[in-house]
Amino acid sequence: MPTSSDTDIRPLASRILLVQTGAGAAVALVCLLVWGRYAFVSALAGAGTGLVANLYMTFKALQPARTPRRALGQLYLGQLVKVGLTVALFMLAAHLPHLSWPALLIAYLATLVVFWGVPFAAAPRTRIGPRIGSGGAGPKEP
Repeated sequence: MPTSSDTDIRPLASRILLVQTGAGAAVALVCLLVWGRYAFVSALAGAGTGLVANLYMTFKALQPARTPRRALGQLYLGQLVKVGLTVALFMLAAHLPHLSWPALLIAYLATLVVFWGVPFAAAPRTRIGPRIGSGGAGPKEP
């Protein structure tokens, strides 16, 4: 049974995944231009690791739950599987010929930065003025 907050979070989750894809592709292209094709493939592996793990977590977290306890359980399970997927995909990437760990890790970190940065950038901005009695600047007396 979806709640009203589901309609608010799904577009944000989609935006995160889309921006992660773009960030990973951008880092991979920079790696291609700077270090060559092996770094490009390594960066794609790093970005893919971050994207796949976050994609699973997103789908798991957004599944409807009947109770708050079940929702929390889904969140914990999703996070556990996300970590497991990340480790497994890094282990697979370690078998790539001519793997560039710096390129892989930079691209992976780019997906993490997006994961935290997009919601922060999308958060509503509120302006907080001085409070009465807070010692802040208030209207000046003539």
